[in-house]
Amino acid sequence: MFLKSLKVFPRVDIFPSSILKNGHEPRQFRVQFGFNASTSLPQDVFGVRLIALLDTHLKTNYTNVMHLAHQPDPSFERLRKTLYCGQADRVPLAEIVIDGHAKEAFLGKPVCDLATDVAFHIQAGYDYIILGRRIAGFPPIWNAARFDNYYEIQSQVGHWRNEGVINDWRDFKNYPWMKPGDLDFRILDQAEGRVPEGLKVIRYLGQVFQMGWMLMGFETFCFKLADDPGLVEAVLDKVFEVVYHEFEDALQRDSVGAIWFGDDIAIKDRLMVSPEVLERLFFPKLRIFGEGCRKKGIPLIYHSDGDVGQVLENIVDAGVSALHPIDPTGMDIYEIKKRVAGRLCIIGNIDVDLLLRGTPQEVEEDTNQHLRGLGPGGGYVLGSSNSIPGTAKPENYRAMLGTTLKNGVYPIYIDMN
Repeated sequence: MFLKSLKVFPRVDIFPSSILKNGHEPRQFRVQFGFNASTSLPQDVFGVRLIALLDTHLKTNYTNVMHLAHQPDPSFERLRKTLYCGQADRVPLAEIVIDGHAKEAFLGKPVCDLATDVAFHIQAGYDYIILGRRIAGFPPIWNAARFDNYYEIQSQVGHWRNEGVINDWRDFKNYPWMKPGDLDFRILDQAEGRVPEGLKVIRYLGQVFQMGWMLMGFETFCFKLADDPGLVEAVLDKVFEVVYHEFEDALQRDSVGAIWFGDDIAIKDRLMVSPEVLERLFFPKLRIFGEGCRKKGIPLIYHSDGDVGQVLENIVDAGVSALHPIDPTGMDIYEIKKRVAGRLCIIGNIDVDLLLRGTPQEVEEDTNQHLRGLGPGGGYVLGSSNSIPGTAKPENYRAMLGTTLKNGVYPIYIDMN
């Protein structure tokens, strides 16, 4: 396989091997390593049409694709084994969201199609590409129907209204609910058969509990939990209907290797509602996802901000394979790993604030500490404490990635002196 034949160089330049004329694509491209050595490669590398996948790169004299001195070796099996609490060849990397500006800073050009997104994930050292709706398309919070391009959609950030739009049963009945048939799966269709060898798609599923209170406004949501719990349950069931349809679609796709369900139930050092309320309204739905993934034989990753320590056992019992991001504002990741070792993989915890304000040396030190303290024995995937924002310092992001790829190889030995 081509990727495994690469030697380690600090930079890889990808550029056309022939000049584009009359709109025709070149039959092959060259990859230059270091100074003089180069090779010509056929179109069908990775088992798919590489020209189609890297179309954007070939149509421009694109340089400095790889900013890390590592050999690209994507292996979803590495990530899969770790998500099931095993120890692979090295500690994998994972993020639920990487802002487009952060990707652009890494690659040197915008990520505006599947080709460049795949190239980014490979060069950055990831073993997957994550695809799915970032925010559920329930108006007026966010209307996905306004956009035609998946990557244009992902650049939009949904904001909720504090007052909400569903205050009573009349609002509920009159609300223009999104239907499963409104979902657009074109980007998933494009990925089928086109994801390079070694990678898999992780399907992102949007919020249920969080979308429910966003639609109602958190204050109304809390009052209705006491005064009219049936309305709250009806709103959550309507949202779940759409998200579950996405889940069913994901389970039918060969390209999908895992599910990543993001639904915040906590904030910083506390749960948003009591464990009893979550057990009634949230965990039955999480168990449905867990059981579906178990039957399919794929891992379920669950994301929530904040301290979820009170319901950690509920999360494990729901069939979750891995928990993200172990928010450092409320949780001690080293204690959490002791509690769930062998039962739940843990992901993340590199403080986003450090990526924003720190230095590369500080990021390297923190990354090494995580690798040394959490990596041995497996069951740990390194990543940020939430996501990679566009305001993260590029040099800090690269420091986190590069340190993991260099020092996260098993057996791990890192001298912190």
